[in-house]
Amino acid sequence: MRWISGGKLVLPDRVVENGSLLMDGDKIISLCSDCPAGAERVDAEGGYILPGFIDLHVHGGGGADFMDNTLEAIRAVARAHCAHGTTALVPTTMTCPDEILEQFITCYLDVKRGETGGADLLGLHLEGPYFSAASKGAQPITQSRTPEKEKLERILALGKGEILRWDAAPELENMAMFAAVMKRHGVMAAIAHTHATAGQTEQAFAWGFSHVTHFYNAMTTFHKQNRHMFAGVIEATYLNDGVSIELIGDGCHIPKQSMLLALRIKGADNIALITDAMRAAGTDAAESILGPLSTGTPVVVSDGVAQLKDFSSYAGSVATMDRVLRVAHGEYGIPLAQVCRMLSLTPARLCGVTGRKGSLEAGKDADIVLMTDSYQVRRVYVRGELRHPADG
Repeated sequence: MRWISGGKLVLPDRVVENGSLLMDGDKIISLCSDCPAGAERVDAEGGYILPGFIDLHVHGGGGADFMDNTLEAIRAVARAHCAHGTTALVPTTMTCPDEILEQFITCYLDVKRGETGGADLLGLHLEGPYFSAASKGAQPITQSRTPEKEKLERILALGKGEILRWDAAPELENMAMFAAVMKRHGVMAAIAHTHATAGQTEQAFAWGFSHVTHFYNAMTTFHKQNRHMFAGVIEATYLNDGVSIELIGDGCHIPKQSMLLALRIKGADNIALITDAMRAAGTDAAESILGPLSTGTPVVVSDGVAQLKDFSSYAGSVATMDRVLRVAHGEYGIPLAQVCRMLSLTPARLCGVTGRKGSLEAGKDADIVLMTDSYQVRRVYVRGELRHPADG
């Protein structure tokens, strides 16, 4: 048993001064005030005791990318983000040929059978390839691709139930079919890299799309088209209470006012804060590769964000989840309990794992982050095991 005390305990609705918790094995046993006999004492040193962060949208970190398609690359990303407080994550792909995507899924399944040495893997997020070339961002899209039912079924079958979410632009052809296939397989259909109008977005919600990927980025808002004015994805999403969103929290992709507006309208229970991190996250690299080493896109890291070399678009972030917390709470002024809901509990709900992850509660996995008063990570436990620092 381990008894963690002497810190501020961050719960979904409040921060408890001088809080403590008891864990035994891989579970939290109780939130308590006294140390049981024989328990190992861990001093939070006046800092914060938080639930482990869950990153719904992450491509890489620590110099590796999930789509390098090696077991070691997947483990390296999981370890790199764990060192910054992420105890569970959803590996994210990007637009690529089908054979590379299928290789990645197979590689992921091999890693999932064992341990990463870092963050847990919760499932897969397929970002692309069914996107609008007009809103491609840094996605390597030269022309839009149309989903085919047979191909969707083949990839979903290959995933063996591990594919949690698939992103697409709903204005493309065959999107009603796409949404129906996702619903039948229990996969979240999410809107991303889209040039849709509000009307097309509302139709997508009716088909079953229920989430919007990196909200604000690579999508439409109020605009003029063919001499007429149209609302966009942003307005349609704000008007639909049942649709969740995610926000890149690196302090570069989304201005303070835009994040606060999203929080006021959607609420913390419908917002997941994400990194959208690429391989340079957690490193000091000035140049890097977005996507697989062999076929990816060269990028530069400038002003705290990855960008295409011509600076025409951001190319993913280099953030880790502790930086996201410092931006949302320290720079944007969002109360800590709300920030932690968006970093932990809401992502857990969207992944279907709130029964075991996402908050500090008795019976849940002992995924715990100890931070200093300045929100620097000191220790990270994943299912009760000290993963960072690895040597204790």
